[in-house]
Amino acid sequence: MSTNPRIYLDFNATAPLVPAAREAMVEALAVAGNPSSIHAHGRAARDLVEKARDKLARFAGRPREQVVFTSGGTEANALGVLGLAEIVERRGGPRVVAASRVDHPSLRGAVAVLIRRGWEQRPRRLEALEGVGLVTASAVNHELGTTVDIAALSAAARSAGALLHVDAVQAAGKIPLRTLPCDALVISAHKIGGPQGVGALVISADDGLPLIEAGHQERERRPGTENTLGIVGFGAAAAAVDLELWPHVAALGDYFEQSLLAQHPGATIHGASSPRIGGTINAGFDGATGEAVAIALDLHGVSVSTGAACTSGSTQPSPVLLALGLTREQALRAVRFSLGRPTTVEQIDVVLGLLPGILERARGSTVRRAQHQE
Repeated sequence: MSTNPRIYLDFNATAPLVPAAREAMVEALAVAGNPSSIHAHGRAARDLVEKARDKLARFAGRPREQVVFTSGGTEANALGVLGLAEIVERRGGPRVVAASRVDHPSLRGAVAVLIRRGWEQRPRRLEALEGVGLVTASAVNHELGTTVDIAALSAAARSAGALLHVDAVQAAGKIPLRTLPCDALVISAHKIGGPQGVGALVISADDGLPLIEAGHQERERRPGTENTLGIVGFGAAAAAVDLELWPHVAALGDYFEQSLLAQHPGATIHGASSPRIGGTINAGFDGATGEAVAIALDLHGVSVSTGAACTSGSTQPSPVLLALGLTREQALRAVRFSLGRPTTVEQIDVVLGLLPGILERARGSTVRRAQHQE
């Protein structure tokens, strides 16, 4: 195992806590009150929550009243999808949802709940939204970095009379969220340098909430005591985001990708034919499983993944890659490198230097395993 400083290339799974968030959370540790309590301690905690709400509203480019704090992006996707579906049903709209098979598992899971409730699912196509009540989309794909034209999708949804839910977890910190017109928008703190375990649903049509009657918190849209400490860190991280730095990350990703292809002519970049946000490189290497490459890189001090963190540990191939038309064997070769603002060209060069030897050993291991099975 390497004794050099570790190289972190798994920002799509979680971004390291930024100093501003850490400092804000440490300071907030001194506040003991419950934000729902009316005494002085409670009011102090409520003040912290509301100041963070202001920061998230500015970050999202929406009114503060629309911000609903949640336990993360997964819960926010469920609240948004099911809450908007409730509105569609109350209005007597079509119980039809247009969705994609390549979206995040939490978004696909929320859609699956609707299907079990009797809704119909259709592929999401701009030209085929008539008769659809709800449209769901991930603005940026978590495994590929591919993007969806949310402005065009929003216009098509409006024309069809449908509501639009957007998972912006991977878009946050990379593009201005105000450029994503929708009825519900999802953000997660730990993708932008905030703490894990807190997120936000920014929803303009909220009369479909709460999903359960269990408390008055978040203006009775999401019951449960607010995670004050996490919310404070979330607000601080959002305020610290500098969108002008993302083009540098995207350019560094382009350098890494081009170098990979030059170094390994047989490599495949999944999603390369579609528009992408930059900074995410999902690569497949002939003759080597993604798991073997990721483990070998880890032993050399480099952290990468083979797909979504929500499905890590699974021996099954990525549903996203299978939806692209890859075979099971091809999908199992995938390695996701995801970069962030702290990533340097020196770190990329180290990884590029490690890969030839790692791939040679991984391919040899695959051949030996196949021979043994025969």
